[in-house]
Amino acid sequence: MKSMNHEIANVYDMANILLKEKFPELAEERFKVVLNRKVSKWESTIRSHLEQNDPFKEHGSKLNFAEWDFKTNGACKESIQNDLNNYRLLHPSVNVTFWEKKTHILKKYGGEKSGISLTYALNTIRRNELEAWKNEYKNQSLKWHIKEIKRHSQQLAKELEEWFETVKEIKEAFDELAIDSGILWDLCAEDLSEQDVSFLKQWTEYLRMDKNVLKMCELMGRLQKEHPSERTETIDSTITQCVSKADKNLNELVVGIGLNRDLENVIPLEMALLSDLDFELLFDLKYVEKRLMCFSKQGFKKEMIEENIQRTVTVIDEEKKGPVIICLDTSNSMSGPPEYIAKALTLNIVSRAASQKRRCYLINFSSSIETFDLTPPGGIRDMIDFLKMSFHGVTDVVPALREGIHMMQNKDYKKADLLVISDFLFPQLPCDIVAMCKKQKQKENRFFALVINSFLNNNVDQDVFDRCWNYNTDIGSLSEMNKTTDMAL
Repeated sequence: MKSMNHEIANVYDMANILLKEKFPELAEERFKVVLNRKVSKWESTIRSHLEQNDPFKEHGSKLNFAEWDFKTNGACKESIQNDLNNYRLLHPSVNVTFWEKKTHILKKYGGEKSGISLTYALNTIRRNELEAWKNEYKNQSLKWHIKEIKRHSQQLAKELEEWFETVKEIKEAFDELAIDSGILWDLCAEDLSEQDVSFLKQWTEYLRMDKNVLKMCELMGRLQKEHPSERTETIDSTITQCVSKADKNLNELVVGIGLNRDLENVIPLEMALLSDLDFELLFDLKYVEKRLMCFSKQGFKKEMIEENIQRTVTVIDEEKKGPVIICLDTSNSMSGPPEYIAKALTLNIVSRAASQKRRCYLINFSSSIETFDLTPPGGIRDMIDFLKMSFHGVTDVVPALREGIHMMQNKDYKKADLLVISDFLFPQLPCDIVAMCKKQKQKENRFFALVINSFLNNNVDQDVFDRCWNYNTDIGSLSEMNKTTDMAL
């Protein structure tokens, strides 16, 4: 019978085979690491379950006590009978008449017939019946453990298949948004519900179908790139392999016969000596001299071995793009089509930032501000929460610009590009805010504006924003209001 460790190793194989055969599009090394981590977590759970719910735990305690008592006090008729009673509780159909008869004969005649002492003979009997009890305990316990592992592994296989389906759906949505799959592997999709997946697919479909919004999204991307340069780089990586190793402590397969005194593996021919009092002495002599013929057994266990390798790759360096700060108007006046357009545009910009490994910071403003660090991978979760929220309140852009300028003081957001998405239905910007924006522009920061409404709004401070667009929600047209510098977003 296979060991418990062998069955658990099979679960790892099952998970990887399921991934390879049914979801080959997910079979990337980074995702395999996530999968192995998930199965490892399952292994810890199942081992805890087996430990806490083992129905043979009480039998194991009784057996351990009996073995301790035998080593400490030896054997007597009462201790042998008590062991046999416990053995029978474990295995009701077992025939213990053999040991009971031998104990009765020894008590009646002592050791006179065989020429050995009564104590020695009783010790031999108890030793043998303890071995039989121990073997039965191990056999039944192992059967239960393997049965439980198989039962829970079937449930795991079902959960993994459902998880793979979820990851596959999100990957398709991420591919539509041109997000690097590595962002998804870091996210693992473990904390995303079916509703979350539905939201991502819904907004992906919206971006794909609305050509005008898609065009606007393209304009929000950088228009110019530097010529790429090539360089070589040495990458250290770790490869994890599963190998089988022989283990003599796992009694799974018989590999031969040798001389020993391992009572658990004594061949039946030697055990037959105990059926006759005249041959018991020969059995005991061979036991003392380690000359009993015993089965030699061994098993195999699977181990995960990590190997560090180095490889040289050619890296193409493109223009390093700076962080992005989005100030989004979530006031009541933005409800309806402007809200859908703003959310779709924000999703696209965040997606671009994720795929380009750029930091991204979202500032929602109405009567107050709410901020989200949307830097991947954790930002995807906040992005989904943002898509679910409703727009309400009045408009006040000043706190949002103050927060954006404050973030530009942070080393992670130096040379950041700031985009304001709003209907711009608010008063002219205060002089101090205009001065602060101009100061940041001298530090290579850029400010952009997207006006979303059904009419041309000239309430955009030309001294603050390097480039401005107006999106007419009635006719779905996009026009540029000014052009003072090259696009930086």
